[in-house]
Amino acid sequence: MIKLYNTLTGNKEPLVPLAEGHIKIYACGVTVYDTSHVGHAMQALVFDLLVRFLSHVGYRVTYVRNFTDVDDKIIARASELAISPRKLAMSIIDSCRDDFARLGLTPATHEPCVSQNIPEIIAMIEQLIVDGFAYASEQGNVYFRVSKFPNYGQLSNQTVEQLPGGDSPADDKEDPHDFALWKKSEVVDASWPSRWGTGRPGWHIECSAMAKKHLGVSFDIHGGGRDLVFPHHENEIAQSVAANNSSYATIWMHNGLVTVDGQKMAKSLGNHITIKDFLDSWPAEVLRLAIITHHYRSDIDFSEEIFRNNCQRLLYFYETLQFLEKNLPTDSQPLSNDSLAEDEHYQKLIVALEDDLNTPIALAELQVLSKKINGMRNRIDRQQFAKLHKVMLAFGNVFGLFNEQPQTFIANLKQRALVANNIDGQHIETLIEQRRLARQNKDYVKADQIRQQLADQGIDVRDSREGTEWSFILGY
Repeated sequence: MIKLYNTLTGNKEPLVPLAEGHIKIYACGVTVYDTSHVGHAMQALVFDLLVRFLSHVGYRVTYVRNFTDVDDKIIARASELAISPRKLAMSIIDSCRDDFARLGLTPATHEPCVSQNIPEIIAMIEQLIVDGFAYASEQGNVYFRVSKFPNYGQLSNQTVEQLPGGDSPADDKEDPHDFALWKKSEVVDASWPSRWGTGRPGWHIECSAMAKKHLGVSFDIHGGGRDLVFPHHENEIAQSVAANNSSYATIWMHNGLVTVDGQKMAKSLGNHITIKDFLDSWPAEVLRLAIITHHYRSDIDFSEEIFRNNCQRLLYFYETLQFLEKNLPTDSQPLSNDSLAEDEHYQKLIVALEDDLNTPIALAELQVLSKKINGMRNRIDRQQFAKLHKVMLAFGNVFGLFNEQPQTFIANLKQRALVANNIDGQHIETLIEQRRLARQNKDYVKADQIRQQLADQGIDVRDSREGTEWSFILGY
Protein backbone atom coordinates (compact mmCIF):
# COMPACT_ATOMS: atom_id res chain seq x y z
CA MET A 1 0.00 0.00 0.00
CA ILE A 2 1.52 3.31 -1.10
CA LYS A 3 1.29 6.08 1.50
CA LEU A 4 2.12 9.73 0.82
CA TYR A 5 2.36 12.69 3.16
CA ASN A 6 -0.60 14.99 2.60
CA THR A 7 0.10 18.63 3.42
CA LEU A 8 -3.65 19.20 3.66
CA THR A 9 -4.06 16.84 6.62
CA GLY A 10 -0.52 16.67 7.99
CA ASN A 11 -0.56 12.85 7.80
CA LYS A 12 0.70 10.04 5.62
CA GLU A 13 -2.33 8.71 3.77
CA PRO A 14 -2.97 5.71 1.52
CA LEU A 15 -2.96 6.55 -2.18
CA VAL A 16 -6.41 5.42 -3.29
CA PRO A 17 -6.99 6.38 -6.96
CA LEU A 18 -10.25 8.09 -7.84
CA ALA A 19 -10.30 5.84 -10.91
CA GLU A 20 -9.08 2.29 -10.38
CA GLY A 21 -5.55 1.75 -11.66
CA HIS A 22 -5.19 5.35 -12.86
CA ILE A 23 -3.31 8.12 -11.01
CA LYS A 24 -3.74 11.74 -12.12
CA ILE A 25 -1.03 14.21 -11.10
CA TYR A 26 -0.64 17.97 -11.52
CA ALA A 27 2.69 19.57 -10.61
CA CYS A 28 3.29 23.30 -10.90
CA GLY A 29 5.96 24.00 -13.47
CA VAL A 30 8.43 26.75 -14.25
CA THR A 31 7.68 30.46 -14.61
CA VAL A 32 9.67 31.07 -17.76
CA TYR A 33 11.37 34.42 -17.26
CA ASP A 34 14.95 33.17 -17.00
CA THR A 35 17.09 30.07 -17.45
CA SER A 36 16.04 27.10 -15.31
CA HIS A 37 18.09 26.37 -12.19
CA VAL A 38 18.69 23.35 -9.95
CA GLY A 39 15.75 24.34 -7.73
CA HIS A 40 13.46 23.81 -10.71
CA ALA A 41 15.29 20.55 -11.36
CA MET A 42 14.72 19.34 -7.81
CA GLN A 43 10.94 19.64 -8.07
CA ALA A 44 10.86 18.16 -11.57
CA LEU A 45 13.06 15.22 -10.55
CA VAL A 46 11.00 14.48 -7.42
CA PHE A 47 7.81 14.16 -9.44
CA ASP A 48 9.64 12.31 -12.20
CA LEU A 49 10.59 9.73 -9.55
CA LEU A 50 6.97 9.56 -8.38
CA VAL A 51 5.73 8.95 -11.93
CA ARG A 52 8.45 6.35 -12.55
CA PHE A 53 7.59 4.47 -9.37
CA LEU A 54 3.84 4.51 -9.94
CA SER A 55 4.32 3.31 -13.51
CA HIS A 56 6.78 0.64 -12.37
CA VAL A 57 4.26 -0.88 -9.94
CA GLY A 58 1.56 -0.98 -12.58
CA TYR A 59 -0.43 2.23 -12.46
CA ARG A 60 -1.46 4.19 -15.51
CA VAL A 61 -0.32 7.77 -14.86
CA THR A 62 -1.54 11.02 -16.38
CA TYR A 63 1.00 13.67 -15.46
CA VAL A 64 0.52 17.39 -16.11
CA ARG A 65 3.40 19.84 -15.67
CA ASN A 66 2.65 23.36 -16.85
CA PHE A 67 4.67 26.34 -18.03
CA THR A 68 3.67 29.72 -16.61
CA ASP A 69 4.36 31.90 -19.65
CA VAL A 70 2.25 34.90 -18.59
CA ASP A 71 3.54 36.67 -15.49
CA ASP A 72 4.77 40.00 -14.13
CA LYS A 73 8.36 38.67 -13.95
CA ILE A 74 8.27 37.73 -17.63
CA ILE A 75 7.01 41.16 -18.60
CA ALA A 76 9.67 42.89 -16.50
CA ARG A 77 12.48 40.72 -17.83
CA ALA A 78 11.32 41.16 -21.44
CA SER A 79 11.32 44.92 -20.94
CA GLU A 80 14.92 44.78 -19.68
CA LEU A 81 15.92 42.83 -22.78
CA ALA A 82 13.82 45.02 -25.11
CA ILE A 83 11.97 42.02 -26.56
CA SER A 84 8.34 40.93 -26.43
CA PRO A 85 7.14 38.82 -23.47
CA ARG A 86 6.00 36.13 -25.92
CA LYS A 87 9.43 35.88 -27.55
CA LEU A 88 11.15 35.65 -24.16
CA ALA A 89 8.72 33.01 -22.87
CA MET A 90 9.04 30.83 -25.96
CA SER A 91 12.84 30.92 -25.86
CA ILE A 92 12.93 30.01 -22.15
CA ILE A 93 10.42 27.17 -22.66
CA ASP A 94 12.67 25.73 -25.38
CA SER A 95 15.67 26.10 -23.08
CA CYS A 96 13.84 24.44 -20.17
CA ARG A 97 12.69 21.51 -22.29
CA ASP A 98 16.27 21.01 -23.45
CA ASP A 99 17.51 21.09 -19.84
CA PHE A 100 14.89 18.60 -18.67
CA ALA A 101 15.65 16.26 -21.57
CA ARG A 102 19.36 16.34 -20.73
CA LEU A 103 18.48 15.49 -17.12
CA GLY A 104 16.64 12.40 -18.36
CA LEU A 105 13.19 13.52 -17.21
CA THR A 106 10.26 11.48 -18.43
CA PRO A 107 8.14 13.77 -20.65
CA ALA A 108 4.90 14.82 -18.95
CA THR A 109 1.65 13.61 -20.48
CA HIS A 110 0.62 17.25 -20.97
CA GLU A 111 2.72 20.43 -20.79
CA PRO A 112 0.15 23.24 -21.10
CA CYS A 113 1.05 26.92 -21.28
CA VAL A 114 -1.06 29.67 -19.77
CA SER A 115 -1.18 31.58 -23.05
CA GLN A 116 -2.83 28.59 -24.72
CA ASN A 117 -5.62 28.36 -22.12
CA ILE A 118 -7.01 31.88 -21.87
CA PRO A 119 -10.59 30.88 -22.88
CA GLU A 120 -10.67 28.21 -20.13
CA ILE A 121 -9.33 30.73 -17.59
CA ILE A 122 -11.89 33.38 -18.54
CA ALA A 123 -14.71 30.81 -18.36
CA MET A 124 -13.69 29.81 -14.82
CA ILE A 125 -13.53 33.45 -13.70
CA GLU A 126 -16.98 34.08 -15.17
CA GLN A 127 -18.37 31.12 -13.23
CA LEU A 128 -16.87 32.45 -10.00
CA ILE A 129 -18.50 35.84 -10.59
CA VAL A 130 -21.88 34.24 -11.32
CA ASP A 131 -21.70 32.23 -8.08
CA GLY A 132 -20.69 35.27 -6.03
CA PHE A 133 -17.15 34.11 -5.28
CA ALA A 134 -15.55 36.85 -7.37
CA TYR A 135 -16.19 40.45 -8.35
CA ALA A 136 -14.96 42.87 -11.00
CA SER A 137 -13.77 46.31 -9.97
CA GLU A 138 -14.37 49.52 -11.87
CA GLN A 139 -10.66 49.56 -12.79
CA GLY A 140 -11.01 46.33 -14.77
CA ASN A 141 -9.51 43.92 -12.22
CA VAL A 142 -11.27 40.79 -10.95
CA TYR A 143 -10.74 39.46 -7.42
CA PHE A 144 -11.66 36.30 -5.54
CA ARG A 145 -13.86 37.04 -2.52
CA VAL A 146 -11.98 35.21 0.25
CA SER A 147 -14.65 35.88 2.89
CA LYS A 148 -17.11 33.84 0.80
CA PHE A 149 -14.99 30.66 1.07
CA PRO A 150 -15.29 29.22 4.60
CA ASN A 151 -12.29 26.84 4.50
CA TYR A 152 -9.74 29.38 3.28
CA GLY A 153 -6.43 28.72 5.05
CA GLN A 154 -6.92 24.95 5.42
CA LEU A 155 -3.82 23.99 3.42
CA SER A 156 -1.45 26.34 5.24
CA ASN A 157 -3.26 25.56 8.53
CA GLN A 158 -3.96 29.20 9.34
CA THR A 159 -6.99 31.37 9.77
CA VAL A 160 -7.67 34.24 7.38
CA GLU A 161 -6.67 36.68 10.12
CA GLN A 162 -3.25 35.02 10.43
CA LEU A 163 -2.57 35.14 6.69
CA PRO A 164 -1.00 38.09 4.86
CA GLY A 165 -3.01 39.97 2.24
CA GLY A 166 -3.73 38.28 -1.07
CA ASP A 167 -1.86 40.55 -3.48
CA SER A 168 -0.06 43.86 -3.34
CA PRO A 169 -2.31 46.54 -1.83
CA ALA A 170 -4.98 47.85 -4.18
CA ASP A 171 -7.70 50.41 -3.59
CA ASP A 172 -10.28 48.51 -5.63
CA LYS A 173 -10.54 45.44 -3.36
CA GLU A 174 -13.37 44.70 -0.98
CA ASP A 175 -10.94 43.01 1.43
CA PRO A 176 -7.11 43.07 1.64
CA HIS A 177 -7.07 39.23 1.57
CA ASP A 178 -8.86 39.03 -1.79
CA PHE A 179 -6.54 37.90 -4.57
CA ALA A 180 -6.44 38.72 -8.26
CA LEU A 181 -8.05 36.47 -10.86
CA TRP A 182 -7.69 38.98 -13.70
CA LYS A 183 -5.37 41.98 -13.92
CA LYS A 184 -5.99 44.97 -16.10
CA SER A 185 -3.16 45.23 -18.63
CA GLU A 186 -2.51 46.26 -22.18
CA VAL A 187 1.01 44.86 -22.56
CA VAL A 188 1.46 43.68 -26.13
CA ASP A 189 1.77 39.87 -26.39
CA ALA A 190 0.75 39.47 -22.74
CA SER A 191 -2.86 40.65 -22.59
CA TRP A 192 -6.21 39.50 -23.94
CA PRO A 193 -9.72 40.94 -24.32
CA SER A 194 -12.42 40.03 -21.81
CA ARG A 195 -15.76 41.45 -20.74
CA TRP A 196 -13.94 43.23 -17.88
CA GLY A 197 -11.51 44.85 -20.32
CA THR A 198 -8.10 43.97 -21.69
CA GLY A 199 -5.90 42.15 -19.20
CA ARG A 200 -4.13 38.96 -18.21
CA PRO A 201 -4.81 36.16 -15.72
CA GLY A 202 -3.72 36.26 -12.11
CA TRP A 203 -1.13 33.68 -11.17
CA HIS A 204 -3.34 31.23 -9.28
CA ILE A 205 -6.30 30.86 -11.64
CA GLU A 206 -4.01 29.58 -14.38
CA CYS A 207 -3.27 26.24 -12.72
CA SER A 208 -6.90 25.70 -11.68
CA ALA A 209 -8.07 26.06 -15.28
CA MET A 210 -5.30 23.89 -16.77
CA ALA A 211 -5.73 21.15 -14.17
CA LYS A 212 -9.47 21.02 -14.85
CA LYS A 213 -8.91 20.87 -18.61
CA HIS A 214 -6.50 17.94 -18.51
CA LEU A 215 -7.45 16.05 -15.32
CA GLY A 216 -11.05 16.98 -14.58
CA VAL A 217 -12.46 18.81 -11.56
CA SER A 218 -11.02 16.26 -9.10
CA PHE A 219 -7.76 14.31 -9.30
CA ASP A 220 -5.35 12.38 -7.12
CA ILE A 221 -2.16 14.36 -6.48
CA HIS A 222 -1.21 18.02 -6.70
CA GLY A 223 2.43 18.88 -6.18
CA GLY A 224 5.02 21.59 -6.06
CA GLY A 225 7.66 23.17 -3.87
CA ARG A 226 6.88 23.93 -0.24
CA ASP A 227 7.09 27.65 -1.00
CA LEU A 228 3.89 27.31 -3.06
CA VAL A 229 1.67 26.23 -0.15
CA PHE A 230 0.65 29.84 0.43
CA PRO A 231 -0.57 31.74 -1.42
CA HIS A 232 -0.53 29.75 -4.66
CA HIS A 233 -1.94 26.38 -3.66
CA GLU A 234 -4.18 27.83 -0.97
CA ASN A 235 -5.78 30.02 -3.61
CA GLU A 236 -6.01 27.17 -6.11
CA ILE A 237 -8.10 25.15 -3.68
CA ALA A 238 -10.44 28.04 -2.97
CA GLN A 239 -11.12 29.03 -6.56
CA SER A 240 -11.31 25.45 -7.90
CA VAL A 241 -13.68 24.16 -5.25
CA ALA A 242 -15.81 27.30 -5.59
CA ALA A 243 -15.93 27.26 -9.40
CA ASN A 244 -16.48 23.51 -9.81
CA ASN A 245 -18.60 22.84 -6.71
CA SER A 246 -16.45 19.77 -6.21
CA SER A 247 -13.39 18.53 -4.33
CA TYR A 248 -10.02 19.32 -5.93
CA ALA A 249 -6.83 17.33 -5.30
CA THR A 250 -6.95 14.44 -2.82
CA ILE A 251 -3.28 14.54 -1.79
CA TRP A 252 -1.05 17.62 -1.73
CA MET A 253 2.67 16.78 -2.04
CA HIS A 254 5.30 19.44 -1.41
CA ASN A 255 9.02 18.97 -1.84
CA GLY A 256 11.70 20.81 0.13
CA LEU A 257 13.72 23.76 -1.08
CA VAL A 258 17.28 24.21 -2.31
CA THR A 259 20.03 26.16 -0.62
CA VAL A 260 23.63 26.53 -1.78
CA ASP A 261 26.39 26.43 0.83
CA GLY A 262 23.82 27.20 3.52
CA GLN A 263 22.20 30.16 1.77
CA LYS A 264 18.93 30.33 -0.12
CA MET A 265 19.66 30.08 -3.82
CA ALA A 266 19.18 33.47 -5.47
CA LYS A 267 20.62 35.35 -8.41
CA SER A 268 21.15 38.37 -6.16
CA LEU A 269 23.47 36.32 -3.91
CA GLY A 270 25.52 35.02 -6.81
CA ASN A 271 24.84 31.37 -5.93
CA HIS A 272 22.31 30.74 -8.67
CA ILE A 273 23.21 27.38 -10.28
CA THR A 274 21.55 26.97 -13.65
CA ILE A 275 20.91 23.47 -14.97
CA LYS A 276 23.12 24.27 -17.96
CA ASP A 277 26.01 25.32 -15.72
CA PHE A 278 25.60 22.17 -13.66
CA LEU A 279 25.63 19.94 -16.75
CA ASP A 280 28.77 21.67 -18.01
CA SER A 281 30.55 20.35 -14.93
CA TRP A 282 28.83 17.13 -13.92
CA PRO A 283 26.99 14.16 -15.46
CA ALA A 284 23.21 14.60 -15.33
CA GLU A 285 22.67 11.61 -13.06
CA VAL A 286 24.82 13.20 -10.34
CA LEU A 287 22.08 15.77 -9.72
CA ARG A 288 19.39 13.08 -9.65
CA LEU A 289 21.42 11.04 -7.17
CA ALA A 290 22.14 14.10 -5.02
CA ILE A 291 18.41 14.75 -4.79
CA ILE A 292 17.24 11.20 -4.02
CA THR A 293 19.92 10.87 -1.34
CA HIS A 294 17.58 13.13 0.65
CA HIS A 295 13.91 12.64 1.40
CA TYR A 296 11.85 14.74 -1.00
CA ARG A 297 10.29 16.76 1.85
CA SER A 298 13.72 17.77 3.16
CA ASP A 299 15.57 20.90 2.17
CA ILE A 300 18.81 20.21 0.30
CA ASP A 301 21.99 22.23 0.67
CA PHE A 302 23.99 21.83 -2.53
CA SER A 303 27.75 22.29 -2.64
CA GLU A 304 30.70 21.12 -4.69
CA GLU A 305 31.36 18.52 -2.00
CA ILE A 306 27.83 17.13 -2.32
CA PHE A 307 28.19 16.86 -6.09
CA ARG A 308 31.65 15.33 -5.81
CA ASN A 309 30.55 12.70 -3.27
CA ASN A 310 27.52 11.72 -5.34
CA CYS A 311 29.61 11.56 -8.48
CA GLN A 312 31.95 9.14 -6.74
CA ARG A 313 28.96 7.11 -5.52
CA LEU A 314 27.45 7.02 -9.00
CA LEU A 315 30.77 5.84 -10.41
CA TYR A 316 30.80 3.01 -7.88
CA PHE A 317 27.34 1.90 -9.01
CA TYR A 318 28.34 2.02 -12.67
CA GLU A 319 31.55 0.07 -12.02
CA THR A 320 29.45 -2.54 -10.20
CA LEU A 321 27.09 -2.74 -13.15
CA GLN A 322 30.03 -3.03 -15.54
CA PHE A 323 31.46 -5.92 -13.53
CA LEU A 324 28.12 -7.73 -13.69
CA GLU A 325 27.74 -7.23 -17.41
CA LYS A 326 31.22 -8.59 -18.08
CA ASN A 327 30.28 -11.79 -16.26
CA LEU A 328 26.74 -12.55 -17.42
CA PRO A 329 26.07 -16.01 -18.88
CA THR A 330 26.22 -15.91 -22.68
CA ASP A 331 23.16 -18.13 -23.04
CA SER A 332 20.98 -16.52 -20.35
CA GLN A 333 17.26 -16.22 -20.94
CA PRO A 334 15.22 -13.18 -19.84
CA LEU A 335 14.22 -13.56 -16.21
CA SER A 336 10.56 -13.42 -15.21
CA ASN A 337 9.16 -10.62 -13.11
CA ASP A 338 8.38 -13.22 -10.47
CA SER A 339 12.07 -13.75 -9.88
CA LEU A 340 12.47 -10.00 -9.44
CA ALA A 341 9.60 -9.73 -6.96
CA GLU A 342 11.10 -12.52 -4.86
CA ASP A 343 14.45 -10.75 -4.44
CA GLU A 344 14.98 -9.31 -0.94
CA HIS A 345 16.73 -6.17 -2.22
CA TYR A 346 13.95 -5.41 -4.68
CA GLN A 347 11.33 -5.98 -1.98
CA LYS A 348 13.07 -3.44 0.26
CA LEU A 349 13.15 -0.94 -2.62
CA ILE A 350 9.39 -1.20 -3.07
CA VAL A 351 8.62 -1.09 0.66
CA ALA A 352 10.80 2.02 1.11
CA LEU A 353 9.20 3.91 -1.76
CA GLU A 354 5.70 2.88 -0.68
CA ASP A 355 6.46 4.73 2.55
CA ASP A 356 6.17 8.31 1.26
CA LEU A 357 8.93 7.86 -1.34
CA ASN A 358 11.63 7.15 1.22
CA THR A 359 14.49 7.34 -1.26
CA PRO A 360 17.31 7.45 1.34
CA ILE A 361 16.29 3.99 2.60
CA ALA A 362 15.82 2.69 -0.96
CA LEU A 363 19.18 4.09 -2.02
CA ALA A 364 20.87 2.53 0.99
CA GLU A 365 19.57 -0.82 -0.23
CA LEU A 366 21.17 -0.20 -3.63
CA GLN A 367 24.41 0.38 -1.75
CA VAL A 368 23.96 -2.93 0.10
CA LEU A 369 23.25 -4.69 -3.18
CA SER A 370 26.34 -3.19 -4.85
CA LYS A 371 28.56 -4.15 -1.92
CA LYS A 372 27.23 -7.70 -2.10
CA ILE A 373 27.99 -7.88 -5.83
CA ASN A 374 31.50 -6.49 -5.42
CA GLY A 375 32.14 -9.01 -2.66
CA MET A 376 31.64 -11.74 -5.27
CA ARG A 377 34.42 -10.60 -7.61
CA ASN A 378 36.58 -13.59 -6.76
CA ARG A 379 33.79 -16.18 -6.93
CA ILE A 380 32.01 -15.76 -10.22
CA ASP A 381 28.46 -17.14 -10.30
CA ARG A 382 27.07 -16.17 -13.69
CA GLN A 383 23.53 -17.37 -13.06
CA GLN A 384 23.39 -15.44 -9.80
CA PHE A 385 24.86 -12.41 -11.58
CA ALA A 386 22.03 -12.53 -14.12
CA LYS A 387 19.50 -12.22 -11.30
CA LEU A 388 21.42 -9.45 -9.53
CA HIS A 389 21.81 -7.61 -12.82
CA LYS A 390 18.06 -7.51 -13.30
CA VAL A 391 17.56 -6.28 -9.74
CA MET A 392 20.11 -3.52 -10.17
CA LEU A 393 18.49 -2.39 -13.41
CA ALA A 394 15.13 -2.28 -11.61
CA PHE A 395 16.63 0.15 -9.09
CA GLY A 396 17.94 2.20 -11.99
CA ASN A 397 14.58 2.17 -13.75
CA VAL A 398 12.77 3.55 -10.71
CA PHE A 399 15.47 6.03 -9.75
CA GLY A 400 16.14 7.18 -13.31
CA LEU A 401 19.78 6.04 -13.12
CA PHE A 402 21.97 3.86 -15.36
CA ASN A 403 20.77 5.45 -18.58
CA GLU A 404 24.17 4.98 -20.20
CA GLN A 405 26.23 1.91 -20.93
CA PRO A 406 28.66 1.48 -18.01
CA GLN A 407 31.71 1.52 -20.26
CA THR A 408 30.58 4.76 -21.90
CA PHE A 409 29.72 6.47 -18.61
CA ILE A 410 33.03 5.51 -17.00
CA ALA A 411 35.07 6.59 -20.03
CA ASN A 412 33.26 9.93 -20.25
CA LEU A 413 33.67 10.54 -16.54
CA LYS A 414 37.38 9.85 -16.71
CA GLN A 415 37.72 12.26 -19.61
CA ARG A 416 35.81 14.97 -17.73
CA ALA A 417 38.03 14.45 -14.70
CA LEU A 418 41.24 14.55 -16.69
CA VAL A 419 40.27 17.80 -18.36
CA ALA A 420 39.04 19.39 -15.12
CA ASN A 421 42.26 18.46 -13.30
CA ASN A 422 44.53 19.26 -16.24
CA ILE A 423 45.96 15.74 -16.20
CA ASP A 424 47.40 13.92 -19.20
CA GLY A 425 45.48 10.67 -19.60
CA GLN A 426 48.31 9.02 -21.48
CA HIS A 427 50.63 9.81 -18.59
CA ILE A 428 48.25 8.00 -16.22
CA GLU A 429 48.14 4.94 -18.48
CA THR A 430 51.95 4.97 -18.67
CA LEU A 431 52.25 5.02 -14.87
CA ILE A 432 49.75 2.19 -14.55
CA GLU A 433 51.69 0.11 -17.07
CA GLN A 434 54.95 0.83 -15.20
CA ARG A 435 53.28 -0.30 -11.98
CA ARG A 436 52.03 -3.47 -13.67
CA LEU A 437 55.56 -4.31 -14.83
CA ALA A 438 56.97 -3.54 -11.36
CA ARG A 439 54.47 -5.95 -9.80
CA GLN A 440 55.26 -8.54 -12.43
CA ASN A 441 58.95 -8.22 -11.54
CA LYS A 442 58.09 -8.39 -7.81
CA ASP A 443 59.41 -4.84 -7.31
CA TYR A 444 56.67 -4.00 -4.84
CA VAL A 445 58.44 -0.94 -3.45
CA LYS A 446 58.39 0.70 -6.88
CA ALA A 447 54.79 -0.45 -7.44
CA ASP A 448 53.72 1.16 -4.16
CA GLN A 449 55.58 4.36 -5.02
CA ILE A 450 53.72 4.60 -8.33
CA ARG A 451 50.42 3.86 -6.61
CA GLN A 452 51.10 6.73 -4.19
CA GLN A 453 52.08 9.00 -7.07
CA LEU A 454 48.71 8.27 -8.68
CA ALA A 455 46.88 8.76 -5.36
CA ASP A 456 48.50 12.19 -5.00
CA GLN A 457 46.71 13.11 -8.26
CA GLY A 458 43.40 11.85 -6.88
CA ILE A 459 43.47 8.54 -8.72
CA ASP A 460 42.49 5.23 -7.18
CA VAL A 461 44.00 2.07 -8.63
CA ARG A 462 42.11 -1.18 -8.28
CA ASP A 463 43.55 -4.61 -9.11
CA SER A 464 41.26 -7.54 -9.90
CA ARG A 465 41.27 -10.74 -11.90
CA GLU A 466 40.09 -8.71 -14.90
CA GLY A 467 43.16 -6.45 -14.69
CA THR A 468 43.91 -3.01 -13.31
CA GLU A 469 41.35 -0.22 -13.37
CA TRP A 470 41.55 3.35 -12.15
CA SER A 471 39.13 6.09 -11.17
CA PHE A 472 39.14 9.44 -9.37
CA ILE A 473 38.73 9.46 -5.60
CA LEU A 474 39.49 13.03 -4.57
CA GLY A 475 37.08 14.94 -6.68
CA TYR A 476 37.13 16.51 -10.02
